[in-house]
Amino acid sequence: MKICTISHSHIALRQQLFFQEIAKQGNEVLMIAPGEWGKLRTKDRYAELVGPGDKLTVEVKGRFILKTCRHMGDDIYQFRFLGAQEIVEDFEPDWLYVQQEPGSLLAEEATGWKVDNRALFTWENLKFEDRAKSVLAKYNLVVCGNPEAEALVKPWNPHTALMLQVGVDTDHFQARPDVPGNIEVAYIGRVTSEKGLPYLSRAWPTVKVLEWKDFKELPWWYSQIQVIVAYSQDVPWWKEQAPNYVVLEALSCGCKAVISDTNAMEYWLQGCPGVIVCSGHDQPDDTLRMDRVPRLKECIQRALEVEIKDEGRQWVIDRFSNQVMAKKLLEVLYEVS
Repeated sequence: MKICTISHSHIALRQQLFFQEIAKQGNEVLMIAPGEWGKLRTKDRYAELVGPGDKLTVEVKGRFILKTCRHMGDDIYQFRFLGAQEIVEDFEPDWLYVQQEPGSLLAEEATGWKVDNRALFTWENLKFEDRAKSVLAKYNLVVCGNPEAEALVKPWNPHTALMLQVGVDTDHFQARPDVPGNIEVAYIGRVTSEKGLPYLSRAWPTVKVLEWKDFKELPWWYSQIQVIVAYSQDVPWWKEQAPNYVVLEALSCGCKAVISDTNAMEYWLQGCPGVIVCSGHDQPDDTLRMDRVPRLKECIQRALEVEIKDEGRQWVIDRFSNQVMAKKLLEVLYEVS
């Protein structure tokens, strides 16, 4: 199968490694990414990642092409590539997979490109504007990252699949030897109130709010942490859309986690060994619900006391590794086409 995938988010190594796995499973993949986005940069080549033992991941030259294009627009909804249509149509893919919200210019433009089949990925779980509704109907498949997104999509396109945007490179994300787990409780991510930080700072005053590391360095970061907290809050302007890749990658490195019961988090992570679900995610205004503080503190304490070996990591491998997620996506594409 020939698959072309396009998105502003393909600047990230996480996405590049996932689509390399698609190629490893016997497919031709053309990945279109911006040359730069935010603080990230990419090159016109396949992604390379050094794992344990300094061994490079399996190369997929000839079956995987990473093509960078110039772009316009710094907002994901106004973002558009320059010259992408010609590149895509010359490739003649069996599937064009657009990982951009349906209300975006890129998602709309791609509906006019000459390809056999189109798939769209969305996290959107609040509402669709009129343009998004008309765009959704023009795709053969809409992949939804959480159950609420799928419920929103269904009235406009019944052809949906429920899965994550990409998987986890569990070969890279594993505990590094001789790294002491000397950080009891930590948070990694955007420093915003909707991520639950006002509750977390009160429940666990010694929490380490850690800076983001380069993707390649993250396993050594996670290896120092005993419990990672992702107490996301659903606020009127934003709802948690994902299981949180930081949490999945940390679990793969042997961490334990405390998460909130917001829909996307609980749906994907319920039942994972070493994961404690703390109730209280609906935040209708800026008023802190102080009864949540002792509840969150209790959950963190429980997580610290839980003993797991590799159960959490194996759970992630079995469900969310790049190998498993790539196979699942390919099965859906074959079924729809």
